[in-house]
Amino acid sequence: MKLFFLKKIPTFCLFFGKTQLLGIPIIGFFLFLGMSSIAQQEIKPCNQPPAFIQTLGFDPLWTALSTSEKQKMGAVLIAYKKVDGISSPLPNGPRETVYQHPSWRSAGYLSAICFDKFGNAYVIPSPFISMLNNPIEKLNTVYRIKNLTGDMQPWLAILPNKKTSLENPYGLLGIAYDCIAHYLYCATVAASNRQKEAGIIYIIHADTKRKSDSLVGIDAIGLTLALDELGNKRVYFGKARTGDIYSVAVNSKNKFVKSSLRKELSLVGIGPRGDDKARKIRFQNNTMIVNGIAFNFNLQASSEKPETQYKFQWNYASKKWQLIDLQ
Repeated sequence: MKLFFLKKIPTFCLFFGKTQLLGIPIIGFFLFLGMSSIAQQEIKPCNQPPAFIQTLGFDPLWTALSTSEKQKMGAVLIAYKKVDGISSPLPNGPRETVYQHPSWRSAGYLSAICFDKFGNAYVIPSPFISMLNNPIEKLNTVYRIKNLTGDMQPWLAILPNKKTSLENPYGLLGIAYDCIAHYLYCATVAASNRQKEAGIIYIIHADTKRKSDSLVGIDAIGLTLALDELGNKRVYFGKARTGDIYSVAVNSKNKFVKSSLRKELSLVGIGPRGDDKARKIRFQNNTMIVNGIAFNFNLQASSEKPETQYKFQWNYASKKWQLIDLQ
């Protein structure tokens, strides 16, 4: 996953991406872009690029934090060459150098990335091909890359006493940051097996690390937060077992409104494969943009699998999402 640091204008973070670009391993790009006031929209972003980027002598506008580099385990910082006439780099643009802090390999292969309002980055581990570099007991640990120093250390073990089964080599599959309330949302599937869907989505305060609430019995992937058609804050997520995308409201006390859980749309039967799962979800105005991949709870080289981007627009009359583009 790659996260870019662009101009400081009203922005949003793209959660999920292989170079906040997901593998399962999940990869991520973070873009800082503009937003408008149309319903079903992204939350006004507050994410900041880490201070250590400038300390290292790099321009934050021309760098990307990535967990998707095939030749580099862990996270790397990509510094792009500046090109005349272009204000920000393209994902596949020419590179100046690739930097890796020594601690960024300590958690093995990583996937999703999110940033808080202070510039700290949070990443989750995800095994790639094998479990060799990702011990099963560490797959439910969130790691934090500190804003000032760039040092990465374990931040919180979500399920410290829970191991995944041999049927399911995954733990954490999703993470997102709430700019409104300074909370992290983390989704784990560690307790699930072939027959039982026992995943959990947690709401965790980013300072105290206290768990505010949890939603049990859902294997979720591709978490993001947005405002619905009524202006209420909701968590949107893909189902890891199906192509369905669900959402649930969160109240002012940072608790799930469990009765509000609803199915938004489904990727089943559309796209070139017909069985994609939502690796990444983001909003741009009243458009939901979904990156879909094939995912079946195994350790195949998922990063090599083709990915399709779906765009859905909210229909005010029918109160449903309508597919308007895929590529």
